[in-house]
Amino acid sequence: MPDIALRLGRDILVLDGAMGTMLQRHDLPAEQSLVQLNVTAPELVEEVHRLYHLAGADCATTNSFGGTRHKLDAYGLGDQLVELNRAAVRVARAGGAPHILAEMGPSGLVLEPLGTAAFEHVFDFFAEQASALAAEGPDAINIATMTDIAEARCAVLAARSVTDLPVFVTCTFGLNGRMDLSGTDPETAAVVLEAAGASVVGMNCGLGPEQMLPLVERMALATELPIIVRPNAGLPRLVDGKTVFPGTALEMGEYASRFVDAGAALVGSCCGSTPEFTGAIADAVAGREPAPRSTAPAGVTLAGPRGLVRIGAGKPLATVGERINPTGKKRLAESLRASTLDVVRAYAVEQQDAGADLLDVNVGAAGVSQADLLPRAVLALSGLVDLPLSIDTTDHEALEAALRIYPGRALINSVSGEKSSLEAVLPLAVRYGAAVVVLALDDDGIPHSADARVEVVHRVRAAAHAAGLDDGDLLVDALVLAAATEDGGASATLEAIHTVSADLGLATIAGVSNVSHGLPGRPELNAQFLKMAVQAGLTAAIVNPSEHLELDSATAAAAADVLLGRDVHAERWIARVAVSQGAVEASEPSVGSTTAERLALAVERGDADSAPALVEELLRGGADPQSVIADVLTPAIQRLGDAYGRGDAFLPQLIAAADAMRTAVERAKSHLPEGSDDHEGCVVFGTVKGDIHSIGKDICVSMLESQGYLVDDLGVDVSAEAFAEAAATADAVCLSALMTTTLANMEKAVSAVREVAEVPVFVGGAVVTRDFADGLGAGYSEDAPGCVRAVRSALSAPKGNA
Repeated sequence: MPDIALRLGRDILVLDGAMGTMLQRHDLPAEQSLVQLNVTAPELVEEVHRLYHLAGADCATTNSFGGTRHKLDAYGLGDQLVELNRAAVRVARAGGAPHILAEMGPSGLVLEPLGTAAFEHVFDFFAEQASALAAEGPDAINIATMTDIAEARCAVLAARSVTDLPVFVTCTFGLNGRMDLSGTDPETAAVVLEAAGASVVGMNCGLGPEQMLPLVERMALATELPIIVRPNAGLPRLVDGKTVFPGTALEMGEYASRFVDAGAALVGSCCGSTPEFTGAIADAVAGREPAPRSTAPAGVTLAGPRGLVRIGAGKPLATVGERINPTGKKRLAESLRASTLDVVRAYAVEQQDAGADLLDVNVGAAGVSQADLLPRAVLALSGLVDLPLSIDTTDHEALEAALRIYPGRALINSVSGEKSSLEAVLPLAVRYGAAVVVLALDDDGIPHSADARVEVVHRVRAAAHAAGLDDGDLLVDALVLAAATEDGGASATLEAIHTVSADLGLATIAGVSNVSHGLPGRPELNAQFLKMAVQAGLTAAIVNPSEHLELDSATAAAAADVLLGRDVHAERWIARVAVSQGAVEASEPSVGSTTAERLALAVERGDADSAPALVEELLRGGADPQSVIADVLTPAIQRLGDAYGRGDAFLPQLIAAADAMRTAVERAKSHLPEGSDDHEGCVVFGTVKGDIHSIGKDICVSMLESQGYLVDDLGVDVSAEAFAEAAATADAVCLSALMTTTLANMEKAVSAVREVAEVPVFVGGAVVTRDFADGLGAGYSEDAPGCVRAVRSALSAPKGNA
């Protein structure tokens, strides 16, 4: 059988289906680790693999989904990690399938900023498992069921660090078309994971084939990598206490053909499927070849965790927000030296709201350790804004630290023709899948002529290609110098932009405001230069996105004279400005006109550093602590919750705001008289038995606590008995589940609570629907803000109506 790498994109490969569904036919105990069966009952696992192979599967996915150390430790099996994972590959091979995909599921931890797990900690877990799996010689590593783009990217990087095997990765999307934790869409996921080094990208679990098809179509347009698709057997239902998947093998076969038409080259199935489904897929795609795929969009593509921007190749001018740079910004510099990120956050939000397409991030103030602060800033912004980031530093240690943890495809600003720069930056760009700004300077400095600058670009481009980058990874900065000090004004820059764009076909970028340095009327000069640069071929501009000027023809002509060197020493321009309104300098970000407004903004922006001090300022001014909570803090968090409900904000913003809210409420309550710190009610919260996912629960807990509720957090994998015991002294009980296999346990827990207490009960989680909740007679919320609203409504209602 040919190496799988030779078949990718050339053949249609059929993957197997659900492992857990098949193993559970043997009535395994709930506490049984499925991964352990590779050693304790290999014949059961081998039988499943063999049945899928006989049904037509080309690829067997190993029974190692829960094989990270963190998950194995939950069963006391961490010390058997290598043995269990290697056995998984051997047993899969014994099943007879031509190709073995060594499967890795989520770590069981949630990375910062959504959770508390450090990148390196999770990276080590994935690298350890990948190394064990690779030691048995599978055909590929298969990373599956990822709901957070940061964890998916981390897993890819970890696998690539220990093996040269192809790395497949599939994400799980919700009904809204986004990954449940990170809010990432299919196009963005494809770009981020391809940049990280994935060989195949796609999706599995979460959805049935009908819901997954349009997402496959979207993903296929964003990448040229082979696409893998493994839908569930429909959307799950709970029938007589059991999780049932309503889809049929016939339906799966019909959609398999449509998946191939949409661009998929590897087709299988996931939860609820059996070998019958695999047989239907194999029959449907027999004799098919991969459908023709459109080429990925040209130009440079950058990605934040929740969105893309494409630069060049006829795309609209991309705006790069320049404000997160301490040069000339005293307030920002002081905050960076104090190791706080409140101003960084404020500038980021302001620029996103003003229409920036990506943000430049520079923390290089005097006295600042960039190696410590830059990754902190990048991580904070990845949770606050949706825009891709340009990481702007010459500190290569700081650059790598930031690139490593950034859950997107970043832009490095920058690399030059200097030998030391090429040697340090290009390998980092390749390792972490970043694009690079190419500066037209070398060891001799900045050339004066356009031709000399273009020559530097030629040399850097050749070095980048040799390192493994291509033209889609490069944005050229022809370097904008101050028109006031250059004999030809900005003529050389404009000429170089035109040559690089027209002759080399590369995307271009420029720091616009440099051109007006030392001159009055800077906004007008900047606006005219930008217009001229775009006409020359500029594709991205580093600007203050809050500045929008329309110049009259006389002002535009006068500015052009300066920029082209026709107004010697800019004498006419200076005289013109002297009799006009003068320069309008870039304003500080909106901070609110009153302390209360500034506090509300701090909560909405997730600024936990500033919120407590602003509370203190309000209290010193005579405000009542309870009024601060009720009239300032609560409306602020509710506004963000409403934005989340509309889809204008995502989980990272919600988490950060809840943290800021909590610190502010704690500070306000510390000023209440002793004994007056009453809570709004006691809420028991936990993830049901058999489910160790905590992110949804943790977000709800944070939101409830931030609004004055006393939460008894039972944790994860909580038994029905534990819920019942805690409910005896509670005002409400909330249960969470993110796994379809634990819905029955949720039903048991709800029943147990009702036997001991007459309190409102609420259920939620990625696999829970309103219909399911109604069937239990429980309240329901699909997100954290809704959970808070539901609990508040129930606890404020007359008891008979709760």
